[in-house]
Amino acid sequence: MENSGVFIEQAEYIRPSDFIEWSSDHPNEDDIIKKLTQSGAKLLTGPRGCGKTTLMLKAYNKLSKKGTNGAFPIYVNFKSSLKLEPIYKSKANGGFWFSQWMYLKIYEGIYSSFNDLGFSDQLNLSVKLDFAKKILGLLELGEIAKAEKEGVELTTYNLEDDINYIISLTDKSRCVILLDDAAHAFSPEQQHDFFEFFRRIKSRKISPKAAIYPGVTNFPPTFNVGHDAEEINAWINPEGENYMWFMTTMLSKRLPQEVYEKLTKEDSLLTIMCYSAFGIPRILLNIVRSFYSEEEVDSTIIYNISFNRTKLLAQVKESNKSTLAVYTSLEKKLPTYINYVEEGNHVFNKIIDLIKAYNKDKAVERKSISIAIKKELSSDLKKILGFFQYAGLASHKGQISKGEKGVFEIYIINLAALIDNNAILASKATKTDDIAISLKSRNAHEFTRTKTDYLIPEDGPALKLKMPACQNCGEERSNDEARFCSNCGSPLKAASIYEELVNEEIDVLPLTINRIKAIKKNSGIRLVRDILHDIGHKELLSVPQIGGHWAAKIYHLAEEYIS
Repeated sequence: MENSGVFIEQAEYIRPSDFIEWSSDHPNEDDIIKKLTQSGAKLLTGPRGCGKTTLMLKAYNKLSKKGTNGAFPIYVNFKSSLKLEPIYKSKANGGFWFSQWMYLKIYEGIYSSFNDLGFSDQLNLSVKLDFAKKILGLLELGEIAKAEKEGVELTTYNLEDDINYIISLTDKSRCVILLDDAAHAFSPEQQHDFFEFFRRIKSRKISPKAAIYPGVTNFPPTFNVGHDAEEINAWINPEGENYMWFMTTMLSKRLPQEVYEKLTKEDSLLTIMCYSAFGIPRILLNIVRSFYSEEEVDSTIIYNISFNRTKLLAQVKESNKSTLAVYTSLEKKLPTYINYVEEGNHVFNKIIDLIKAYNKDKAVERKSISIAIKKELSSDLKKILGFFQYAGLASHKGQISKGEKGVFEIYIINLAALIDNNAILASKATKTDDIAISLKSRNAHEFTRTKTDYLIPEDGPALKLKMPACQNCGEERSNDEARFCSNCGSPLKAASIYEELVNEEIDVLPLTINRIKAIKKNSGIRLVRDILHDIGHKELLSVPQIGGHWAAKIYHLAEEYIS
């Protein structure tokens, strides 16, 4: 028996009653929430699972409780936006339909906020809620012909007028639109259209805020980060003085008291576990869940707790594998950049080796977890480092000047990867206490220096974008705009990232082999698509040992895979 709610990683799936109780304060929370609730356009950036949604929901809750002089908040999750990507490939007006989908999602959010704030007036908006839901359902299923018959044709002006009407009706001074998972679709066309909308909707009375990934977000030429929107970093710095406080506070709120107290008695193990999460709460929850189980004996909950070095290091290894899997998933999500992703594996291994060599003869308190790369970084290396940031393999710390030696870009490297590769203490035969000290008490100014041409040799093969292959002969097309194959002359079909992802076997999901076998044996589910189209989780619920919690979790994993 497991308290399943404890391990819900995504904040949007936590019950409102549990959200406040389980949420610990981000070390920079006051400043971040202030920026998310006040005027001005903002981009909240950070890797998967770092807490962007939590911060967005906290901002929404704060505005929802404010008095009449505050802002009217709208929270919208765009996680399912990739479902619209095939329309760009099949329809000349794909951008129009994606825009309609965005508008309708925001209208859906307006109605929800209106109710959350306790208003009961009859809304007179351009779109009724039932109509919005109906069209959203059709668009996400790709039923464009049916959507066309409904005659929907919204514009930014419609939305702006309706938002101003809501502001007046609710006696608010302005509106804050919180656009969560805003650029998670790995479609450049969608991302460009989104940021064009983001720029247009921004006004004196309307302040858009968007949660985005670092490294994989494509901005249109007309959008200038810094000018059109301020970036806010949501990643929790493991070098920050409040780091351990934040991580342990989160555990104290999520875990049964008996379990938490047991973990805290193993101070060094607890330190290693928290730092291995690399500032990403979701990873910490995934690690800690393996150390205890629950069972009910005579109406009493008994906790079976096993927290030791061997188990912890095994979980650190698994965490490292999972993060690397997120990184390699870019080969499917960004197939054009497959050569960059593959080269990135070599770059990352070089960085690990450099840090390991640097740390070999250093005192425990002087270990490095950072790499300093001399400017100017090549465009290829910048792209690869951006992918590292998306996956959580590295985090950009900033710049440092070393006088005549030049200016260096500093990147902190994923701590689970460093621990798993014995790169911190440079030896497997190390004391647990020493690992903990090297993580918690080291000098933040310790880092090894390198250059672009070491990580990506200038005399090596040039990195090239990989164009989609011809569906008829398999020949790589000459460029992304080519309409006919240069080899066989066949018409070229536009490749759909979404279709590629949903047609993957369910084996790609982070489920145990036994659970995957059980699903295939006892249901008709074979592909990721089957899970996403399993209305009410009927197929999943027919599988032994899969109840409501696990059915919802598997659906969320499939949803996460394509986002």
